[in-house]
Amino acid sequence: MIAICKKGTKRLVKGVRYEILNLWNDGTNQKWREGKLQLKGIGTFSVNNFADDNGKPLPSINIIAPLAPLNRLEFDKLKEGDIIVCETDNYKTLANGVMYKIEKLIEKSEQKTSWNNSTYIYKEQKIKFVGINRTLKFNSWGFRNLTPIESREISLNKILHNQDAEVMTTSDIRKIELCSNKNLELMKVLSRSIIDPNRHHLSIVEWGCVKIGDKLRLESSDYDSIMNMSLKDILSSIETK
Repeated sequence: MIAICKKGTKRLVKGVRYEILNLWNDGTNQKWREGKLQLKGIGTFSVNNFADDNGKPLPSINIIAPLAPLNRLEFDKLKEGDIIVCETDNYKTLANGVMYKIEKLIEKSEQKTSWNNSTYIYKEQKIKFVGINRTLKFNSWGFRNLTPIESREISLNKILHNQDAEVMTTSDIRKIELCSNKNLELMKVLSRSIIDPNRHHLSIVEWGCVKIGDKLRLESSDYDSIMNMSLKDILSSIETK
């Protein structure tokens, strides 16, 4: 369902059409929820600031999107040799969206005593990937299994072309080189560096590399390719990819 914004805000533009993900407007919802709508990818707002395609108030109905299934990886279902995909940028040695092969799974159980003297079993779960020196604490939300399409492509490439899966087997790589739109990531770092008042004696680029883009392992030379570009060309390279 489409809603048209009647008044612009910091996140909304007057007259623009937005897609409704959830609508709570039939009078049966809890007080804090009634009269609200959730716009896809933006947030939750009052229905009073929206109209339908004919300029009339939104209907008094509920539209509830089904919850997406949880994609939580379970340690007990993994085995050595499995290929999983990193889903976070929080690791310095791993890259988001990249495949890694499990070399070793480590689980230690220890009985501990809580504050009220009751005992419980604490499990420490760690994972070691092929070619990655660090053994990491397992995070069930930080990784996912291969999708059926990914698994099928890996199998077909092995059978037809004798090609192994494109698994990352080293941590000695700069994440910026794996980004699909390198210029976009560079400009994100630069924009944050520009407004940071604590750059001390460092230049905008140097501060961005050292303090903001450290997980991407940025170097000042990464900006050489865009330093002589016009602002128009930079924006074009960011928006069209």
